[in-house]
Amino acid sequence: MSWSGVQILLNSKRGSLHIIQAKNTLKKIGSAILVPLLLWLIFFLKGKQFALKDRLRKADALVVLTGTRGNIKFLEGKIRTAANLYKKGWAPILIASGKFSAKSTDKATLVPLEELQAACKNKRIEENYIPIAAKICDTSLGAAYIRDQAIKMDIPQDVILVEDESLHTRENAEYTLNILKKYHMQRIILITSPFHQLRTYLTFAKVFQAHNIEIINYHADTEEWHPATWFLSAKNRKLVKSERERIKKYRAKGDLL
Repeated sequence: MSWSGVQILLNSKRGSLHIIQAKNTLKKIGSAILVPLLLWLIFFLKGKQFALKDRLRKADALVVLTGTRGNIKFLEGKIRTAANLYKKGWAPILIASGKFSAKSTDKATLVPLEELQAACKNKRIEENYIPIAAKICDTSLGAAYIRDQAIKMDIPQDVILVEDESLHTRENAEYTLNILKKYHMQRIILITSPFHQLRTYLTFAKVFQAHNIEIINYHADTEEWHPATWFLSAKNRKLVKSERERIKKYRAKGDLL
């Protein structure tokens, strides 16, 4: 082989080596991009699974649940979302449902222990819930609070119905059903916190199953939860984990669809 042939062969091998190195570099870059993207997609889809939001249609009522999980911004988001939907004409009635929310400050009006014990005796709540509820359940953040805040947002008082006896999501659904039947309502827009929307829907759907009432899901808009980044908050991840566990528990009891 001539010297020029040797040079061509060496250059060819060097070229092949450069190509291999380039491919390896591209693979590393691809992995560095793809892995985080896949992880983001997994968490994004998980968030969508819990934070349900359907296409809006005109309904008979907006149903707003109490509840803060210790963060008043979640409750404020529900009220603000309901007020905006009312003003846009999606429903003529607002139903506020719930006796209390978890306290968000030390200035709370707690549910009396005697009431909780009576509720337990009537099998409305479990006995092991009493010590927790006695410390955190704030009636000043109940359905009346939703009504009062909605009025401040220019929602007429006479279009707001208050259900302030329910102690948990199942009772939210049952007591709301009584109102819907009384006023012959057949379609609602259901509003709660993003992480709570799935379980709320499954609970309401179970209770409404025999009554031909349509549910449109519309989770509350809140600065505490963004669909693309919710999982960056450890508190949000904890909330979703808690909801997953509760769904499993209440489905086993037959409370969910």
